[in-house]
Amino acid sequence: MEIALERIYGHRLALPQVGAALLFSQEVPPALLLAPEARLRRYRDLSAFGARVYVNPGLEALEEKALFVLSYEEALSPFPEDPEAWRLLLEVGRAYPREALLSRLLKLGYARDEDYRVLGEVVELGEVRLEFFGDELERLVVRGEERRRHVLLPKPGKAEGFTSKKVLHFPGPVYLDTPALAPKALWPFLEGRDLVALGSGVELPPLELGARPLPPYRGSLKALEKDLARWLAEGKRVHLFVGHARTLEYLKRRLQAFSPLILDRFPGPKGRLALLPGDFEGGAEWGEWVLLTEALVFATGGVRARVRVGEGLSDPGALSPGDYLIHPEHGVGQYLGLETREVLGVKRDYLILRYKGEGKLYLPVEQLPLLKRHPGTTDDPPELSSLGKNEWQRAKERARKDVEELAGRLLVLQAKRKATPGRAFPPLPDWDPLVERGFPFELTPDQKRALEEVLRDLESPHPMDRLVSGDVGFGKTEVALRAAHRVVGHGAQVAFLVPTTLLAEQHGKTFRERFQGLPVRVAVLSRFTPPKEEEAILKGLAEGTVDIVIGTHRLLQEDVRFRDLGLLIVDEEHRFGVAQKERIRELKAEVDTLYLSATPIPRTLYSALVGLKDLSSIQTPPPGRKPIKTFLAPFDPLLVREAILFELERGGKVFYVHDRVASIEARRRFLESLVPEARIGVVHGQMPESLIEETMLLFAEGAYDVLLATTIIEAGLDVPEANTILIERADRLGLATLYQLRGRVGRREEEAYAYLFHPPRLTEAAEKRLAAIADLSDLGSGHLLAERDMEIRGVGNLLGPEQHGHIRALSLEVYTELLEEAIRKLKGEVKEERRHVTLDLALSARLPAEYVGSLEARSRYYSRFAEAKSLAELSRLVRELKERYGPLPEEAENFVALARLRLVAERKGVVSITEGLTHLEVVFPRYPLDYDARGLKGLPYRVELTQYPPGFRLEKKGLRPRDYPEALMEVLYLFADL
Repeated sequence: MEIALERIYGHRLALPQVGAALLFSQEVPPALLLAPEARLRRYRDLSAFGARVYVNPGLEALEEKALFVLSYEEALSPFPEDPEAWRLLLEVGRAYPREALLSRLLKLGYARDEDYRVLGEVVELGEVRLEFFGDELERLVVRGEERRRHVLLPKPGKAEGFTSKKVLHFPGPVYLDTPALAPKALWPFLEGRDLVALGSGVELPPLELGARPLPPYRGSLKALEKDLARWLAEGKRVHLFVGHARTLEYLKRRLQAFSPLILDRFPGPKGRLALLPGDFEGGAEWGEWVLLTEALVFATGGVRARVRVGEGLSDPGALSPGDYLIHPEHGVGQYLGLETREVLGVKRDYLILRYKGEGKLYLPVEQLPLLKRHPGTTDDPPELSSLGKNEWQRAKERARKDVEELAGRLLVLQAKRKATPGRAFPPLPDWDPLVERGFPFELTPDQKRALEEVLRDLESPHPMDRLVSGDVGFGKTEVALRAAHRVVGHGAQVAFLVPTTLLAEQHGKTFRERFQGLPVRVAVLSRFTPPKEEEAILKGLAEGTVDIVIGTHRLLQEDVRFRDLGLLIVDEEHRFGVAQKERIRELKAEVDTLYLSATPIPRTLYSALVGLKDLSSIQTPPPGRKPIKTFLAPFDPLLVREAILFELERGGKVFYVHDRVASIEARRRFLESLVPEARIGVVHGQMPESLIEETMLLFAEGAYDVLLATTIIEAGLDVPEANTILIERADRLGLATLYQLRGRVGRREEEAYAYLFHPPRLTEAAEKRLAAIADLSDLGSGHLLAERDMEIRGVGNLLGPEQHGHIRALSLEVYTELLEEAIRKLKGEVKEERRHVTLDLALSARLPAEYVGSLEARSRYYSRFAEAKSLAELSRLVRELKERYGPLPEEAENFVALARLRLVAERKGVVSITEGLTHLEVVFPRYPLDYDARGLKGLPYRVELTQYPPGFRLEKKGLRPRDYPEALMEVLYLFADL
């Protein structure tokens, strides 16, 4: 079927996506298609239609005769006005005079010796090796392969000066997928281009091409077979595009009655069914062609969900309207946004904080470092303080008294522990290294530190009582195993108490493997243990022939007796009942006890308690571990199918969480229809425990591909092959539960995926909560969640329930500061406080709304600048701003200069920098001052030292206001750090 493409230009078409892909593939290159980021993947397989395509290309593709696909965001990204000046085409046989080549490399951002080396007639630049004969390029090697040509691009981060937009440099007609989502800023750049709108949202006349869209089959292959029989009888060319190899095999078997052809390229012959590779969407009957897709066959209809990808917490303190902030004087207020104010000709941005009774405080953004975050949400808001009243200070005073009592109690307990006689397990030079040989990895720095602390406790003559905390899979078990090895080497026994039978089995397997070949007998005591074996284990424990026993609460029963128990290890103590915890306390009275917890301790609290409670924190991930990529989306069956098949095709397994027992069987039938290629197992809390454990073991051993479960799997089996988890109605689950569920995946070096599904409409607070968990993708970021979780659930086991009220009123951060203060007071220590510099210069300094458009983005950048601890960090932020928004306007330049000045002034111990009529005055906390006198005399400014107040005065004469920060920094660099 021939289509005259010229007649579609300037029109709006109603085509399913697979039809749009076919139409665009018929274009004579070059041509451009623009689409929302989420739909780009649907155009990656245009080669199925015989087209050559580049998706989100850069400078390297400019000369190619091909079809180009750009996301709307990428189309508006900065691009050089003169692209040829920013790309270096390297071709074998061409001459490149040496000086001209090195000069070009410098312009592209590559520095000699730092980025590339010149070795005689060879230039080595990263993975590119150039071999010359004179000026002629004789041999070109890229990533170990010989090439005839290669385009060298600018060094990453060199795009600061780019002033053009990418869309302007890719010629040809422009197709717009979902034009309603195209940003307004794009339209001026499309003037004069031939446009084709693939969907509504743009004022172009419609054009009918005769393609009849097909409704989704909702997984009903019977309905599909009926239609196939009709189309083939009519002699149509039927094409079914399949995105997954597993699905191709499944459909080939399922549709074998139609003798499907397996083809690489479109089109197939008349009267035949062809299966082709291609990840497209929708379906259409179009003349003699029938276009079907995997998505159409298994989809349930409706609009595709918009997926939000977790961004990672590069700035965990980032600020957004609605957040709760704590001012040291005024207490808890809610951040409403920013307001620009002009005072005496100087423009600044102010934070607006709302207090009780509609009181408002306008705070210059420079004072952001004074504020602390209160992690309340609109679902669970903290009580706002009142302006002009003393209630915040009174609440702090009440908490301070209780905290001083707590610190006193902790110091007494610590002293008691140190006075209680116990048993020492000193190093065994011949025995200790034996267990290390079986560990295939290097210990992480945190693991090493935790192990050293545990072994030091074991070597002391007092009973150990230590908590090792850390994220799931960060190596707590290895620390426990090595501690057990030391104790067993001294002839004593070890009991390892775990909350579930499955964990007992898993730890038992690990311990047996690691102690293989050593004279150590490891036993597992749980409901899986046959009666005869259990009897033998109990006898062995009493007689001392069993060295290590791993078990559930069965270990706590009266009939379990040890000949010589030396170490008790308790995993997740909070999951045991009151009576069981009491029995643990009895057992541990005179033996060394090691607690393991997967709920991380917030860093601030950890550092406050070090020295009072024996804590070890493991926050560094094992080498090679990747963060879990987290997606937020309204529930979308097609996305569910794609996520499951992607994981199965790379040889993995999938957890699927549906937290409603009543409807879990219906959900199983739905999944079997949606993903017939997968084998599905089911577990929930109302099943007999033996069946739960059997099903989970079968899943771990490969009998099932997908485990459909309630949140019962929150702390269960470690299945390294399970690297995708899908969680329905994530909005109903707590942060801690979501974090633990997500921790079920991501145990191997492959990237792991978590999909959090929610209803189409969410409250703002629920959306923020889910966004928080999505953004906690950085490995070891559980300590950030722990701060929120401790405020929600209290600090219970760690500090006692009575402290929870103070933490809720003040926030964990303020509470921790009070605790640190109390501990220092009792120990007679003094802490040097970080000074906040008062900076008052008549300089318009802000990030204008005309530069950084959205309020959220400006708030985020202001908080990141306030949090920056070094000039290098500031430089990275400035580079990011320039790459995202272009060159800095003058007010933004001033804002950055003041941020730099503040950092330098803090390092020098400055109290304040103010502006007078003729001078800039800098005040230090004390006299005399330590400075470079000769350096001061050599400055081009007039500087006068002052004794009262201690500091200096810099004459303004000859300086423009915008030069003040630079001049002040030049003087400050001549003073010693305080």
